[in-house]
Amino acid sequence: MTGAYAQTSTVTGKITDESGAGLPGVTVLVKGTTTGTATDNQGNFSLSVPNVATGVLQVSFVGYRQQEVAISNRTSVDIRLAADTKALDEVVVVGYGTQEKRSITNAVTTVQGEDIAKLTVADVGSALQGKAAGVSVVGAGSEPGASPQILIRGLSTINGNSPLYVVDGLPVANINYLNPKDIASLSVLKDAASAAIYGSRAANGVILITTKAGTKGDPKITLDVTYGVSNPTNIPEMASSSEYARIMNLAATNSNRPAVYPDPASLTSTTNWWDQIARQGSTQNYSVGLSGGSDRVVYSTGISYFKEQGLIKNSDFDRLSLRLKTEYQAAKRLKVGEDFNISVTNQKFLNNNALFRDAFNNDPITPARVAGTSGNPYDYYGASPTDIGNPLAVVERNDDRRNQYFLVGNVYANYEFVPGLIFETRFGSNNNVYERNAFSPFFTIDANERNQVNTVTREHNLEINWNNTNTLNFTKSLGEHNVSALAGVTLERFSTRTELAEGQAIPSNDPNLRYPDAATANFRVTGNDFVNTIASLIGRVNYDFKGRYLLGASIRRDGASVFPSANRWGVFPSVSAGWLISDETFMKGLAPVNFFKLRASWGRVGNQNIRSITNSAYTGTLGRVFYVTGDARTEQLGVIQSNVPNPNVKWETVEDYDLGTDLAFLENKLTVTADVFRRNTMDMLMSQSIPAHAGYGYNSPVTNIGSMKTNGLDFSVGYAKTTGEFTYGANVNATRAVSKINKLANGQALFSGNTPIFGRPSKTEEGGYVGAFYGYQTQGIFQTQEQINSYTGPDGKLVQADAKPGDFRFADLNNDGVLDAKDQQYIGNPTPDLTFGVNLTAGYKNFDLQVTLAGSLGNDVVNVTKGWTYSGSYNYNKVSGLEDLAWHGEGTSNTVPRIVANDNNQNLTRFSDFYVEDGSYARMRNLQLGYTLPKEASKVLRMSSLRLYVSAQNLFTITNYSGLDPEIGYGRYYTDLPSALNRGVDIGNYPTSRTYLVGANIAF
Repeated sequence: MTGAYAQTSTVTGKITDESGAGLPGVTVLVKGTTTGTATDNQGNFSLSVPNVATGVLQVSFVGYRQQEVAISNRTSVDIRLAADTKALDEVVVVGYGTQEKRSITNAVTTVQGEDIAKLTVADVGSALQGKAAGVSVVGAGSEPGASPQILIRGLSTINGNSPLYVVDGLPVANINYLNPKDIASLSVLKDAASAAIYGSRAANGVILITTKAGTKGDPKITLDVTYGVSNPTNIPEMASSSEYARIMNLAATNSNRPAVYPDPASLTSTTNWWDQIARQGSTQNYSVGLSGGSDRVVYSTGISYFKEQGLIKNSDFDRLSLRLKTEYQAAKRLKVGEDFNISVTNQKFLNNNALFRDAFNNDPITPARVAGTSGNPYDYYGASPTDIGNPLAVVERNDDRRNQYFLVGNVYANYEFVPGLIFETRFGSNNNVYERNAFSPFFTIDANERNQVNTVTREHNLEINWNNTNTLNFTKSLGEHNVSALAGVTLERFSTRTELAEGQAIPSNDPNLRYPDAATANFRVTGNDFVNTIASLIGRVNYDFKGRYLLGASIRRDGASVFPSANRWGVFPSVSAGWLISDETFMKGLAPVNFFKLRASWGRVGNQNIRSITNSAYTGTLGRVFYVTGDARTEQLGVIQSNVPNPNVKWETVEDYDLGTDLAFLENKLTVTADVFRRNTMDMLMSQSIPAHAGYGYNSPVTNIGSMKTNGLDFSVGYAKTTGEFTYGANVNATRAVSKINKLANGQALFSGNTPIFGRPSKTEEGGYVGAFYGYQTQGIFQTQEQINSYTGPDGKLVQADAKPGDFRFADLNNDGVLDAKDQQYIGNPTPDLTFGVNLTAGYKNFDLQVTLAGSLGNDVVNVTKGWTYSGSYNYNKVSGLEDLAWHGEGTSNTVPRIVANDNNQNLTRFSDFYVEDGSYARMRNLQLGYTLPKEASKVLRMSSLRLYVSAQNLFTITNYSGLDPEIGYGRYYTDLPSALNRGVDIGNYPTSRTYLVGANIAF
């Protein structure tokens, strides 16, 4: 580094560690300048200083505390650095308080806001992917406004597995209002011992988010600007019109049918449906922040705007957010504060989750548009011979706009009665207004694709949730004994009001008439009120002796209105212990080991995740029903009981055992955290089927019949070092969590993952994995008729009498000569053996580089789309090259069956291991290169700092999966709803985007 002024004196010295050994590569700077140097291999340095009387040396090195040493007219200055344990002494946010990281006895992972802010994404989950051990994030496409699926240590239940979010002390269920760049720190409570303090809502883990706060000092203005463009990561190569015609003719010939297309070569025009509906996506993010403070008040406020234009036309999302966070020292012992976030989100929603799939399945011969004279522009589209609607028409007539208005915030006050005794009261409210305006026009493309009556829908939902928390914290040290205790009361109320108005037969499709008053027929109005409450008592004690022997315990008693009075209250305790072995005398001689802690914990948390937030689990409700009477079949309106109540329903309980260790080596440059855990889920809330003769209209009652267990481990290994002007670091984290079912309602297996081709491929039963794939096993392909004739059962009859050469041979597992359900077996598992994240950092002078990879190993995916694109039984388009891939003569293929119009052997309509593929993948989640201008250059621009960067997100994916994207999470509404039972079934998701961005971080 070169000084900016004349150098007048030389100062030499040596930098050593605590043992007196020289430290190479230590950075030595003259404070207030860019003049500096680095120590040599023995720790020596020599530096020219303009004024040795007033000069100050700043000394910094990774793993050691930074020091400032006044030169005081000396020409030789030796400095001894102390090991920096701030990573271990770091204050971590835990439930209803904070705790030093070195004394934590539970399984808690922290992520800093600066790491989250390196990604420009719409939601917290996407930014968290690959960052935290024990946390698995599955995106399942890049649909604007859609949230990824987050699992903390795998599955906790067969119901919903979403974690609880707590933002600045306020529990919230919907996190879409929050700009990830506003996060200062994030803590993940992974085990029940850490989460038990949140009781009934913590069964799936807790994510504690602290937003950015002000600090004492002059006002500081920050500006973040990012813009990027997106394209899909993978587009399948589909057959052209002539190739498609040849394949359809081949399928007909192989089924003894006449050719479908007399002259395939004459079909020279191909409709690429993806090109018709696609566009280049874009991402924009603009954030302005103001922070500062004095001895009495600190503040942080900001406004941000995020906009994402989807890869498919008519799919967009934007969010405008305003936040304000202040804290005021009202009196010597009294602090008051508030934090508010006002957000507005707008989404153009594509109300067709199968659209991406349909764009590749639709035949390539049909033109996208045709001329018309009806006067209705929604009629002028080509009609396909398939049962798929024209994808371009679907996109262009789609009108489904969804807006949400959030007001989320806290006000609080805390008073310190005496040193170490603090009372705090906090009132928070989470309010959300949801509005949906949708319109379905009338149109006629052909007899199969038409809508004769248009429909308008307007929907309003209002959520008003509030939380009042009152806590008393006590901290006391008596010699070598340290105690902290917490006692508190929380009250929560959740209220939702729903309204929906719908009507049909609007006189025109004109956009100006798309409101309910314009409807002339078939009016429908629905609405309801849902209210539930929770009252809780909480307590926690942490104790340590000599800072070395650590104990912790907590308890929470929750009363929830969703349960009957006899079972309303649940008690959720936890205990934990830790031993700081590295502080023991016998460890002092082990120089490489700087920190070594063992910890163990046990705890229970509750789950009240009943089908809805109402009390209908234990009380009967009424619902409307329409029926007809008399010879004229006159329609009548009636009321029936719509559910079967269960007065005995009670809490679902999740019990965790955890054993972990935290280690640091080599002056804290190398850190290791590892945990093994066991989770038992008891009294699992389920819906139990009832016989049909019980009556019309009943929903299945909620019961407590079901239990499962999850075994797993997670670990994180990090390394960081500075050598001269070069810094680098790496962190690798991984999680394994495997769940098995112990008990289900009446021992009945659950089938899920509904598909149009072969039904439900997922089966969950006692003793088995959750949502495992269950079907037939193939044993290659019959190459000759002789092979078919030799495949017989005990009675000498052919096992597959309808088979022809080129068809699959299915395994007759029980050797009874008949292929039926008894021959099915488990042929795949959607649960990964391991999910992982790799985070790399490097810096040289003013350049910085960040790399994040994420992925999974050992999970299987059902590639449902092969049932259409490999089959000749439908008029859908086919994958390019299918004529060569499929069996077309002896020895040509043993994996892809022949192309036929009549699939008499059920090659593709029978669910088999043909569809099950390895879903392992590794994805380059983020690659970012930044450059920070030197301070002199920033000052010329009247800025305190300026950093410019370029980045690429989802740059590449390494996988053997033949489908579009191996990152498949829960299903969608057309695959039996999103649930833990329905994972890894690829029936066509919104595509994942590859995004290139440029941005700037500016401070004034």
